[in-house]
Amino acid sequence: MDNRMQVPTEVRDRIFSIANLLYEQSGRSEMPALDKVRELAGIDMVTASQVLKEWRKVLPASAAQLSGNTPDELSKIYNEMLTSVWECAKKIANQNLYAAQKAWEQERDELERLRLELSLAYDRQTQELIATQKQLSHQLGINTVNEAKLNQVLPKLHEFGTKAVSAQEKVSVLEETVQQLEHRLRNDPQESSFNPQQSADATITVEAVKLSDAASDELVSKIMKLS
Repeated sequence: MDNRMQVPTEVRDRIFSIANLLYEQSGRSEMPALDKVRELAGIDMVTASQVLKEWRKVLPASAAQLSGNTPDELSKIYNEMLTSVWECAKKIANQNLYAAQKAWEQERDELERLRLELSLAYDRQTQELIATQKQLSHQLGINTVNEAKLNQVLPKLHEFGTKAVSAQEKVSVLEETVQQLEHRLRNDPQESSFNPQQSADATITVEAVKLSDAASDELVSKIMKLS
């Protein structure tokens, strides 16, 4: 014969809730105390004891085991997984670091190459500029000397020009005189007024003037070369 009394469902559910709360608060390490359950539920000792026994029966058997330490096998698996993840992370990090280092080295080499090219170009242009300056300085010196020579020769050239004009005028007169004498000689060979020596002197004078003109032209040519 079952001597247990019938406990209302509302009371049973209240006791179960209190027992679960106390059990969770203890970290599932201690069973709820009967006095505490009775006090919180506001019931008599007999009812509290009967329902709490029922609660213990339906409590999962594994619940008590969860309060223990982590099993060694699980810890081993966890540590192995953690080590594997860490090694994988290190490998990826090292690969990224190596790639970044190679990229930096390539960029550094490229910058060094550009710096060297710019340095060589600068040196080359500097040397060309120095050579050009020397050439200009040399040519300026030559021009200065030629200008000084030209300034010395210009008065003489002017003098030669004046004499050449005067000589040309004399040549014209003498050529006219020679032509007249030749004409008179052809028309009247016996004319006593004809003086052969005078004709010869005129011819010689004409040739001398022409030679003087040639010398003047040669001097002008030399002056033009200097300038």
